[in-house]
Amino acid sequence: MRERSANRQKLPEQTLQTEKLAELGRLTAGIAHEINNPLAVIAYAMELLRRDAELTPFQVEMAVRIEDEIERLKTLTESLLSFSSAREGCRRLVALNDLLEEVLRLIRFELQRQAVQLEMELGELPLVAADPNQVKQVVINLIMNAVQAMHGEGKITLRTAHRGDAVELAVSDTGPGIPENLRERIFTPFFTTKAEGEGTGLGLHICRNIVNEHGGTIVVESSPRGGATFKVCLPVAQ
Repeated sequence: MRERSANRQKLPEQTLQTEKLAELGRLTAGIAHEINNPLAVIAYAMELLRRDAELTPFQVEMAVRIEDEIERLKTLTESLLSFSSAREGCRRLVALNDLLEEVLRLIRFELQRQAVQLEMELGELPLVAADPNQVKQVVINLIMNAVQAMHGEGKITLRTAHRGDAVELAVSDTGPGIPENLRERIFTPFFTTKAEGEGTGLGLHICRNIVNEHGGTIVVESSPRGGATFKVCLPVAQ
């Protein structure tokens, strides 16, 4: 009887969750449309600049970064549209360490602005078959979550290692940690520990979907003494 009662209590919560997901599906189509339209204009403007202007080396570097961010934003809107369903994306052979270097070039200024210390311990890795923009999205999300958890000061450590038939990325921070009862809930949609208006509660859910779609796993470890480590494992390319 207790089990039946508990199941009945879960039904309203499950119904509410379904309704939230359905509403999100209706909203994201409009959001993606509004974002993709100006992105298309920006991309076309960059194409014209590259074609007609004589750019300095610094301007070329900035143009490449803009183009990379355009692609990342396109991937983000696609992820919002399909966060509850699997998709293949655009996969190729990827060197994870090189991808991390690309990400850090994009966000290094923000880390410095927040007075966050960054350490990297990169192992020798085989290639993985992945959509690089999706993996960048996961890495950026994990790093920026760590920055927010530490309230702008502390240390983030990125480690990579070859673990049998997988490569592992570990993102560790010196923040307050994650209570044990929340370590699974943080991956569910709409759940967030951030202040109202600071997060949608979708970031880690999308990260888990991306990693799962790549045949990998993502877990979090934390200690009562503080600090958290997110570990992402992706299968080695066959």
